[in-house]
Amino acid sequence: MSSPLYREYAEYYDVIYREYLEKQVPRIAGFVEEVFRGDAERVVKRVLDLACGTGGPTLELARRGYRVIGIDASSDMLRIARRKAAQLGLDAEFVEGDMRRLWFEEEFDAATCFFTSINYNLSDDDVLATLRGVYRSLRPGGVFLADTVNPLIRAPEMMKGVTQVWRVQRGNEVILVLDVKRLDESLMLEWERTILVAGPGGVRVIPDHHMLRLFTASELRLFAKLAGFRYVKVYGDYERRERADARRLILVAVK
Repeated sequence: MSSPLYREYAEYYDVIYREYLEKQVPRIAGFVEEVFRGDAERVVKRVLDLACGTGGPTLELARRGYRVIGIDASSDMLRIARRKAAQLGLDAEFVEGDMRRLWFEEEFDAATCFFTSINYNLSDDDVLATLRGVYRSLRPGGVFLADTVNPLIRAPEMMKGVTQVWRVQRGNEVILVLDVKRLDESLMLEWERTILVAGPGGVRVIPDHHMLRLFTASELRLFAKLAGFRYVKVYGDYERRERADARRLILVAVK
């Protein structure tokens, strides 16, 4: 977790993902509440949000009345999340930590992991450590949700290499983002990102390179079962139904 993603461009994260935070997060939170009502086997009040970043979904859940703790490996991202919570007057707690090593003594009614963050678990041991830690952290009947890309739909294009370029602005700074993603046959995704920030002081270049592991729906079900969850579904595209053609998968696992 030492990538510049978690340090050097933390201050630009909310600018780069402005549309996701403003438009998609409220929609995703609405779906999450449907899962809380329809799949959890207890009333959800206390929520643990893994890999919370700058707190977008965490704060949206807090705004909807849930008592939320966000955990992330980046102190820089968490500093921004705390500042946003204070500005919005929302009661959310943020702590630094590794999702693979959850240590909370209290139990939660639900846990979440958004924005493909479950894919930072690169090995079988990593993903099982994360899921077993979540399982231990949940009360009986509690539910865990994690969203990810569906490789069976996205693999053909991603194996050819995907390049994305977009431009955003913050005040008198112009920010250009260049992403190059390559997926191999083992579903390991190499992600190279370059951010150029042009402002009054000149141009700043922020490089980033990291790996993610994509999971099929069958793998998500298997890992959740191995971690101890007794009820497992994989929904598609933020709808409470399983879809083979979904571009995004949402693991829903109940303790």
